[in-house]
Amino acid sequence: MLINATDPEEARIAVVQDGILTELHVEVAGREAYLGNIYKGRVVNVEPAIGAAFVAFGGRSNGFLHASDILPAYARPEFVLDDVVEGRARVTGDEGPEAVRAILAESNGDADDDADGGDESGAGDAPIATATDAAVDAGTSADEFDAGADEFGSDIEHGSDDDEHEGAPDARGAGPDDSDGGGDATSVTAEATTAEDGAATATVTDGQAVKERGRRGRRVRREKPRTRVPVDQLLRKGQEVIVQVTKEGIGAKGPTLTTFVSLPGRSLVLMPSLPKCGVSRKIEDPKERRRLKRIVRELDETGSGGVGFIVRTNGVEKSKLDLQRDRDYLKKIWELVAQRVKVTRAPALLYQESDLVLKAMRDHFSPEIEEVVVDARDVWLRIRDFAEKLMPHMADRIKLHESHTPLFHSFGIETEVEKLYQPRIELPNGGSIVIEQAEALVAIDVNSGRFKPGTELEHTAFRTNLEAIPEIVRQLRLRDLGGLILIDFIDMNEERHRRQIERAVVDALRGDRARIKVGRISPFGLLEITRQRVGPGLKHTVFSSCRHCGGSGMARTVQSKALAVLREVRAIIGLKGFSVLQVFVAPAVNDYIVNYKRRPLLDLEEAIGKTVVVRGEPSYPVDVVHYRFLTADGQEARIAIPAGLGVKV
Repeated sequence: MLINATDPEEARIAVVQDGILTELHVEVAGREAYLGNIYKGRVVNVEPAIGAAFVAFGGRSNGFLHASDILPAYARPEFVLDDVVEGRARVTGDEGPEAVRAILAESNGDADDDADGGDESGAGDAPIATATDAAVDAGTSADEFDAGADEFGSDIEHGSDDDEHEGAPDARGAGPDDSDGGGDATSVTAEATTAEDGAATATVTDGQAVKERGRRGRRVRREKPRTRVPVDQLLRKGQEVIVQVTKEGIGAKGPTLTTFVSLPGRSLVLMPSLPKCGVSRKIEDPKERRRLKRIVRELDETGSGGVGFIVRTNGVEKSKLDLQRDRDYLKKIWELVAQRVKVTRAPALLYQESDLVLKAMRDHFSPEIEEVVVDARDVWLRIRDFAEKLMPHMADRIKLHESHTPLFHSFGIETEVEKLYQPRIELPNGGSIVIEQAEALVAIDVNSGRFKPGTELEHTAFRTNLEAIPEIVRQLRLRDLGGLILIDFIDMNEERHRRQIERAVVDALRGDRARIKVGRISPFGLLEITRQRVGPGLKHTVFSSCRHCGGSGMARTVQSKALAVLREVRAIIGLKGFSVLQVFVAPAVNDYIVNYKRRPLLDLEEAIGKTVVVRGEPSYPVDVVHYRFLTADGQEARIAIPAGLGVKV
């Protein structure tokens, strides 16, 4: 793992495996980041038509809070915010987000009284209040728990066609939270369910779900349709809420919020809305599960008004004392949050996520990491201290890069990083992929430069598509692409080739932590994928919209814009109240009008009896035009432009 923190304006974290860049994270100083933070907010608008509310939480734009992410307790007439922080706003088995329902369903359905955790995603690291004091009171260092790992499983749902195809997945799969992002999947399973239109869908999970189902010998419950409470019965305008940011805002869209907040520790995740405690289903060893469940039962305080928690995968082989200290620490932190709830007015920050460096150490510094190389001494000292408290046996793996050669250049990955900013990626077989990111979707085009005529065409297309898949999946992770992703594969005529490509895509996505849905290849060679989008992505982190094209990638031609300006001049020259019309345009547009359209302008001036002055502004891009109206004595005139003319001044 390489940590480039020489320049305080931008921190970059890279994970390199066998000389290949596998992960890249970039954090820009001064850029507002809300993901994982907990806030005390105020409802500014309730929209029953979309089943959501908008909450002012202190960010630049209001957050989006869907009805499914609102605790049912908010609808109670006697509800107060203290109910949330004191564990009185709990949910039942058919309430709350999927992760919470999965926990309760597992707990209620297991013959061995298993209470498995569904989604261990931690949402922050350290409160903005006195975290150190709380940690000391809990019997440990605050730094020891300065980061709770984000443990999203690799949830891959795979859509099937109406017909069963040869080689297509046909086993029954588990729910989305059963899959693990560890990347060690050994098989693909799918659950076919008939939709209302007669089509079937399949949910593809990794091998862990298969092993878990075989070990426990139980079927995964099908979720029953739930009746949602209308959002206007849950919240009202002006009401205060405790929310956590689950997805950063993108463009004009505000962040996504939830009221089902959670606090991560090293071994536990505290969930105030959980009415019971449990063990993560990602912990597979039966003996270890039984041991942890015994400890959980002894530590469970939900029956006496305490909050719920889940033992996460980091809790494996931890003693009861370790888990108890972790629980006590999280309770202290939650008490600090509770105190801030009482003394602050909305909007207010209650709990804040750590910086990129500590998050990288938390999420990626595992025994598989051979060394961590840092190029900034102050950062090196900080993470050495972090590691010595958390994992002293691995602290010696953290090295300081003292060479004058930049860190990424020394390891030969700077060129790879720069390629991430380009749309075209060359493939070893002579083909290429082109990635275009728009607001609505991400389009990926697979091309081949080695097509052969005749019978080789189908084979070449199949091989090129197959060899493009690992690079496509790698680029999805490196660029942090999310939302709707459309892959345009080279056309293949044979059904078996299309199915092999689908399975190859699913297999390649196993190690991805994001939740992913994979469709089927259409007759036009298109494959649809949806990938969980949490952050803004690499493009929005290091790029800004082009001032010339507005981010479209296309600029209007000089001739087209010049003619458009002339049409607008003809439309407004006849308005009353001014004698001189000044037109400010880009220099190239000005040159075109002066050189090619001077005579039409003179004819227009003579016919109307007014003067038109065209001037080039060096700072103007081609698509910008500005009009100024003057009276005969040179005073600026205010002219109302009829809306029907479509002219902006």
